[in-house]
Amino acid sequence: MPERYVKTLLIGLDGATYDILDPLVSEGVMPNLGRLMEGGSRGILRSTMHPLTPPAWATLMTGRSPGNHGVFDFIRVDRTNSTPTYTLTTSADLKVPTIWQIASEAGMRVTTLNYPTMFPAKPIDGVVIPGYVPWSYLGRAIYPRETYKMLKEEGVFKAREMSTDWQHERKAVQGLAENDLQDWVQFHITRERRWFEITLKLMERVPSELTSVLFDGVDRIQHLCYHLIDPATRGDYRSQSSVRARDLALQYFRDVDNYIAQMVAKAGDQASVIIASDHGFTRSGARIFYANSWLESLGLLKWKPDVPLDNQGRVALDENTEATTLIDWGPTKAYALSSSSNAIFIRVASENDPDGVPPEQYEAFRDDLISKLKSLVDSASGKPVVRDVFTREMAFPGTESARAPDLTLQMADYSFLSVLRADEPVKDRKIPYATHHPDGVIIASGPAIKSSGRVEPMRIVDVAPTVLYSLGLDIPSSFEGRVGTDLFDPAYVATHVPEISDTAGKESGTDSSETLSGDAEEQIRARLKALGYL
Repeated sequence: MPERYVKTLLIGLDGATYDILDPLVSEGVMPNLGRLMEGGSRGILRSTMHPLTPPAWATLMTGRSPGNHGVFDFIRVDRTNSTPTYTLTTSADLKVPTIWQIASEAGMRVTTLNYPTMFPAKPIDGVVIPGYVPWSYLGRAIYPRETYKMLKEEGVFKAREMSTDWQHERKAVQGLAENDLQDWVQFHITRERRWFEITLKLMERVPSELTSVLFDGVDRIQHLCYHLIDPATRGDYRSQSSVRARDLALQYFRDVDNYIAQMVAKAGDQASVIIASDHGFTRSGARIFYANSWLESLGLLKWKPDVPLDNQGRVALDENTEATTLIDWGPTKAYALSSSSNAIFIRVASENDPDGVPPEQYEAFRDDLISKLKSLVDSASGKPVVRDVFTREMAFPGTESARAPDLTLQMADYSFLSVLRADEPVKDRKIPYATHHPDGVIIASGPAIKSSGRVEPMRIVDVAPTVLYSLGLDIPSSFEGRVGTDLFDPAYVATHVPEISDTAGKESGTDSSETLSGDAEEQIRARLKALGYL
């Protein structure tokens, strides 16, 4: 059997943005990343239409847009009955093969760590450790099972430190007080170290041609600490607690920079290195849009009796309660279920749900809702609340479009909407917070990569074909993206023309026999609520 070595090292930095990375590089916090950018190529990576973690990473992994791969949110909504229900998004919701499966099918070994929508793991030649799995279940989630035993024997698998403390994150759902931020950042410093140690150990023990790990603490730290590390605002926060939290946040980025350097060194000089984010980041505005309360003001939603008004500037509930339990479904015609999706669903009358909007009135109803959303103005600022509104056909065209939300909102400040009840549709945000931005990052380095190059913006759907191209594999004709040849040296591209194949990826299965246990699903549900997504 030929000796295995890393051909492509793909590093995911969830939520990474040049607005933060460039200052950290110039200030000496991330010198290794700076050297990679200087010696390689970089560009903006445009996220999915709604820049959200599950659909964006699923797009990066499949080369297909959400309307074709089938992942739209952290949850999958079932609207077949009068009361909507939802379950957590899993690998079963990915309707197309991933690059992990395609590379494995082509005879390469693959290691993929901490990516969402990867549980239950689909068999590949290699190792899968899914992300968004509760610590108590994480060992059983590893594929193949013998890898868990090896990592435990090596002393690098510490599930409690790799997953998330629900109670801690529950407190952080709407943001944390300055004196609580230090524990939050320290937790992610420790957590990221555990994923790095596992990655390095697997690179030593079972090297894979395609090796990939996702560091998602970037996203979580920026949500709560962006104002402390953003050059435009950090000088405004000088308290002792703020300074300590800032110092820890900078330590987090130093650590990640060091991990990148060690993984690149372990991969060797022959490897192509690709660093990508699922979306970028930016400061949230000072106001929150309470979508369900706005729908109530239009007579399209009714709350259950005694649902309290939010006076804390929240986007979701702190306690273990779902938005579906707050709504009186009888007269309700439109509603928002999760803050993460920035979506409004419309009830359409059917045999199982006669109280919805008659099908023949659906488009007129939807058009009227769009018009009202686009004309909504914040009374405090006089500015529009919503930047744009997309129908599911516009936002998520494809074979799975019918399962997508009816309307997806892009807020004026890119923030998440609130699903709670309030006495006004738009209210003040209580503490600094940061949110997702469509423009992420892509950085490449290696012997085949163009040196000191800046490329035109790429789309996140382009990453999958680019990764396969870096491995020397054919590109499936079903992919919607194109190879980012601008990242590569022109002389290399001239002798390595991308090959498109109608058969590549065809044999990769999309079914999985394992499912989440009820206890595991409830733990993940609690985590997403704690993060403010449900």
